[in-house]
Amino acid sequence: MPTTLRTNAIDNLFAGWDAAGQPGGALALVRGGEIVHSRCFGLASIELGVPVSLKSRFHIASITKTFVGAASALLVERGRLDIDEDVRGIVPELKVDRPVPLRRLLGMTSGLRDSWELMQLSGVGTDQARTVQDYLDIAFNQRHFSFPVGARNVYTNINFILMALVVERRSGKPFMTFLDDELLVPLGIAATRMRDDADDVAEDLASSYLPKPGGGWRKGIFTIGLGGAGGLISSVPDLVRWQGMLRAGGIGKEKLVRHMTTTGKLADGSPTNYGLGLGVRKYRGLDLWTHGGGLPGFRSVFAYMPGVDFGVVLLCNRDDADPYRRFTEIADVALADEFTEPSPVTLGKERMKQVAIPGLDLSAVNGRYVDRDSGEVLTLKVTESGIEADKHGHALMLRPIGGNRFLESWANVDTTAEIEKRANGGPVIRMDFGGQRCVFDPAPEYRPSASALSALVGRYASEELATTFELRLVDGGLVLKLGPGFHRGALVSLEALEPDRFIGTTMLWPGWRVVHAVRVVRDGGRVVGLLVSSDRMKDIRLDRVG
Repeated sequence: MPTTLRTNAIDNLFAGWDAAGQPGGALALVRGGEIVHSRCFGLASIELGVPVSLKSRFHIASITKTFVGAASALLVERGRLDIDEDVRGIVPELKVDRPVPLRRLLGMTSGLRDSWELMQLSGVGTDQARTVQDYLDIAFNQRHFSFPVGARNVYTNINFILMALVVERRSGKPFMTFLDDELLVPLGIAATRMRDDADDVAEDLASSYLPKPGGGWRKGIFTIGLGGAGGLISSVPDLVRWQGMLRAGGIGKEKLVRHMTTTGKLADGSPTNYGLGLGVRKYRGLDLWTHGGGLPGFRSVFAYMPGVDFGVVLLCNRDDADPYRRFTEIADVALADEFTEPSPVTLGKERMKQVAIPGLDLSAVNGRYVDRDSGEVLTLKVTESGIEADKHGHALMLRPIGGNRFLESWANVDTTAEIEKRANGGPVIRMDFGGQRCVFDPAPEYRPSASALSALVGRYASEELATTFELRLVDGGLVLKLGPGFHRGALVSLEALEPDRFIGTTMLWPGWRVVHAVRVVRDGGRVVGLLVSSDRMKDIRLDRVG
């Protein structure tokens, strides 16, 4: 068990959260099925001066997916669900033209476009009220995939919105009723429930906060319903009980965890690090089952290490909490004598000294790159322990694994990178994002002519998004207006990367940005449309209509 010294060191990781006027969070460390340390930090409500307590409830966001995974596994155990059946047989409203096995939904390899990013591209932000049915409607209007089913691992919320609907239809009960009857009540979980309506009053619910750039806090407002993708609220004691279900292997004789912790495979046989609504990976040589969650002002992590019977639950109401990093820091302290491998930071520093890229100095890698096919942008920054990477708003830490090769092993699937010298002397980056294989070249300096930009100005429309778009020329640059109507938040300034390729950044909320790659489609030189991609959504076609 953690010693008093280590417990103090863990508390010190949250230094400052108890200062006046600070939001915070609630923490529990579990060993051998028992809580060995718990702490609450900061305020659940800054306005009212209410401190966080173990009774406090938080939006747990994507940790909801672990409950959907367990509910699905329960139906599989009872013979009421076949994990390899086509979701269209249960949800015929989904009109894509290829089978999508339930296994692909639960394992994040379906190829379905992310409903959240689709909605945002249509001009709807997180502060504009939308229901789960709205997200289903936009999914039901899709006819194309981001990529072939099973070809890549891409985290998309629509997968679990659909799976909650599958659970409803196969169980014959509303999803939350089934969850209560079959999982929560038997486990003594009482504070966990669905909250998909921002006006819904929930006792002991902490307020959410975003840091202001100049200091202080603002409310983390969102008015979206996410259902099975992220709609649950819960408390630390409830999630400790939920972790106990993982520890026990399931409920009674129904062995749910063996389903949840069986990792998926891509169509080519490559393994992923995701089971049924649960991340399955290693940290410093020890097995780890985990999931995180994030909504504006709410951040959380749920982690269990079965080999050493150690768990962490951390729920926060501040957007800067960085819970995954805090989990690794907690584990590094609490399990200092039990890890079989050095910390990634220590190992990274040692291996960075041995990186060898023939004919290329590592410092030359710093900069911005463009994917040859999609036009998506990658930014790299070399540090002493690895290479910090950002691909369309998705942060990665690439650690050296020998020679010119690097690995990011924290995401749902391993991301690999190889850095080589191009014939002209510059670097080329070859990356595999869970089956999405990209070749990135240094972004050139490019300034389009006024006439080249003017030729793109006009109106565009998407049948799959059921809305219109407009390319405008503003102060000498292109601006893409998302959706109809007057909404300044839907104006996206585009930066030209090279002829007919642009990028633009929008904010789902402060701190979470979405980067869109925009490619011009021509027919005999005539502009006929645009293709728009983001991290979780590929190649939405916008046809020119004026």
